[in-house]
Amino acid sequence: MTQAVAEAGRVDILINNAGIIRRNDALLFTEEDWDAVLNVNLKTPFFLAQAATQAMLKAGTGGKIVNVVSMLSFQSGIRTASYTASKSGLAGITRLLASEWAARGINVNAIAPG
Repeated sequence: MTQAVAEAGRVDILINNAGIIRRNDALLFTEEDWDAVLNVNLKTPFFLAQAATQAMLKAGTGGKIVNVVSMLSFQSGIRTASYTASKSGLAGITRLLASEWAARGINVNAIAPG
């Protein structure tokens, strides 16, 4: 985020769009695959949102964050345990951040293509 601010002057919007999926039966899902998906789909968007918001608050401009979740955030899938968990978690974090940061001028939303 520091490099983005240095090059652009400020951060106005963050779109958390990166995501990966690993498919396997829940009984056979590996911890390695679980961690890989949760790190990309849940952990990274949270910490990017935190860094972007810190930059927005420092600039005093407010800003917007858009998290890309999934229809699997609201319905079940098959053979997508970690993906479903990560996107459901991101939907929940979106609601939390929207509530927590609204008074600071940070608008947080999610979209669920599908």
